Amino acid sequence: MILSCLKPQEVYDYDTFSADDIMGEVEIDIQSMITSATAFGDVGTFENMQIGRWLKSNDNALLEDSTVNIVDGKVKQLVSLKLQNVESGEIHLELEWMPLDQ
Repeated sequence: MILSCLKPQEVYDYDTFSADDIMGEVEIDIQSMITSATAFGDVGTFENMQIGRWLKSNDNALLEDSTVNIVDGKVKQLVSLKLQNVESGEIHLELEWMPLDQ
């Protein structure tokens, strides 16, 4: 079974000398990455290129469209999201597809 969307996840800061504080929540839809990566199969044989996209809309918290790319033989996606259930905040992530057979 492949999950196409993660449940909202809590985002915390990191404090060395005190308890970590919750910064907000974020929900990441990974369906565009799954679809793109599985459609291309062995991406190690392809040059660097864009292979998919997750579009910003009123139904998600994307700050901008997020592209799925082949970079140096790996499928990667840069995602910038507005934190939810807080006054303000953003999180910037780089996701990398790793097939289970590796």
